[in-house]
Amino acid sequence: MMENEHDTYEANAFRRHRHDVLNELQLIRGYLQLGQMERALGVVDRTAGWLQSLTNWQTSSDSVGEWLMWEAATCPNLLLQKINVTGEPGAEFLTRFAAWLRRVNDGAAQQGVRLEISVTLAEASACVRGRSGQPFVVDTDWLKAFPMIAFDVVDSGNATEVRGESHVY
Repeated sequence: MMENEHDTYEANAFRRHRHDVLNELQLIRGYLQLGQMERALGVVDRTAGWLQSLTNWQTSSDSVGEWLMWEAATCPNLLLQKINVTGEPGAEFLTRFAAWLRRVNDGAAQQGVRLEISVTLAEASACVRGRSGQPFVVDTDWLKAFPMIAFDVVDSGNATEVRGESHVY
């Protein structure tokens, strides 16, 4: 075994993913112990949807799919519905997009929201359309931090639009 093999990017992402899955299992266990079967089933359905969305990331593109899947594995509040890769995103852009994913996931987690997203990736920009059954408040600092990502979200029938300087449609 190589000296730093346990510190690979994939190993670290897997550890974060495993932590999130174990948290979901603890919730299920707690609801079952309290006799709250419907809530336990809700967590099972939510977790299954999240895990299925990882397949969508993984199979999205030969060049970026697996890398994005590892990022998405640490974003349980984002469910990928569809992805379209129209160019060959560069490493720098993918790193920024991954940071954006984590930031949106954290915002959704803080608000108790799960977002279903559809993504179009190009060489140096992205368009993300999201949907949620609950109100979702967008952090307007995203405009400054991620100008290459256009983000639209519809929550409970209300459209909220956040756009960077360049976007893809």
